[in-house]
Amino acid sequence: MTYNETEKVLSDLLQKFPAIHILGKSIYKRLNYLIYKKKYNYKCYYKLHQFQVGDKETFFGYYDKSPINSTNEYVIFHEAERETNKLPDPSVPIRIHLYDVNANKVVSSFASKTYNWQQGTKCQWIDATRFIFNDYDEKADKYTSKIINAQTRSLEKIIDFPIYDVYQNTALSLNYDRLAVLRPDYGYRNRLNKRVTANLYEDGIYIVDLKKNKSELLISIKDVIAISYNAKMSEAQHKVNHIMISPNGKKFIFLHRYFIDGKKQDRLILSDINGKDLKVLADHDMVSHCCWWQNDKVVTFKRDFNQGDKYYAINVDNGHKEILGGKKINAFGDGHPSIFNENMIFDTFPYKSRMRDLYMFNINTGELRKLGEFFEPFAYFGECRCDLHPKWSLDGKRIFIDSVHTGRRSLYMLELDDQLVDLNAKEPRKEVVNAYLPSHMEH
Repeated sequence: MTYNETEKVLSDLLQKFPAIHILGKSIYKRLNYLIYKKKYNYKCYYKLHQFQVGDKETFFGYYDKSPINSTNEYVIFHEAERETNKLPDPSVPIRIHLYDVNANKVVSSFASKTYNWQQGTKCQWIDATRFIFNDYDEKADKYTSKIINAQTRSLEKIIDFPIYDVYQNTALSLNYDRLAVLRPDYGYRNRLNKRVTANLYEDGIYIVDLKKNKSELLISIKDVIAISYNAKMSEAQHKVNHIMISPNGKKFIFLHRYFIDGKKQDRLILSDINGKDLKVLADHDMVSHCCWWQNDKVVTFKRDFNQGDKYYAINVDNGHKEILGGKKINAFGDGHPSIFNENMIFDTFPYKSRMRDLYMFNINTGELRKLGEFFEPFAYFGECRCDLHPKWSLDGKRIFIDSVHTGRRSLYMLELDDQLVDLNAKEPRKEVVNAYLPSHMEH
């Protein structure tokens, strides 16, 4: 939900009284919904394909990875064994399904007890035939990852370390115990009774060799703090998150976040894949969602003390930044951007009507298209929220989203070749094709 300046000032004042702030915010949202609610729960200009198995909720996860492989033969997605408007329970496994596009059915399924509702198990494609996801080894009391071969439909290898982002046979990772404490939305709950004992010299970003099954600390949090050091960092709590490797695998970005008296400070940092040449790309208090734009630019919604909170394109080589899209897209506030060629897709946070919008913005021409709008019930909030998290297929012909507009979480696919009618039509076609409701599964 976006707020005007008066609402923001009032919210800031009430934050001194947390209980009143939470209750007041909840009541205010519900009153606004009664005033602004729509007569529909979704509209879409493209045919929607739903991925669902039986009556269970499904989703993929974050916006920086595609569920579909490079040959468009397989789709991977999660199926939840419990309601996703409740906090994840590590005693209840989640399933990762391998769906065969040509056969129109789920052909294999794998279980994991390590997941959250925002990013799932971090399942992602390594190449056209292999994908990887995180799991938990109860006997060893540690997080691991598993490589699956889609062609043989079987476990190929267990890696003795969890992953965050992968490029070919190299993975980057972080300390999920620290993340569970400082940002539980993206952490795992299997070891919540464990204290984060790793000090800042021994914790940070790790590099994992998937071929050799070896991992080592690449950049310590202490190294990160030392870059453009600020004295107030010495008393803060620190974490790293949202690691994203460049398309050519030579560089990566990540967020350094630290907390002082409960207030969060963000920095966007660049590194080469070997953990060298670290550089701060943004450090004006707030950096939100990012994505790579080719290999030399990063797009991020961030704060600039002079120009405000907007989408910016930052050249990672020389640090030059420019506002992206002007008022046309920045009026919507923060979202999850993803770029294919010259087209950027992004979502919005819920409006007062509880609708989330999905847009496509052509960076070259400035054309803005509304692709759809989707309702989010109040039951999905906090760690259980359901951002659309739009993600491209690798050929740019499909867009995948997670949505709860039916009252249940589900993965959907928009076919961009199947445009419904005039994009300015008053009544977009509302059609959901349950093409992916397999009558049976092969294990």
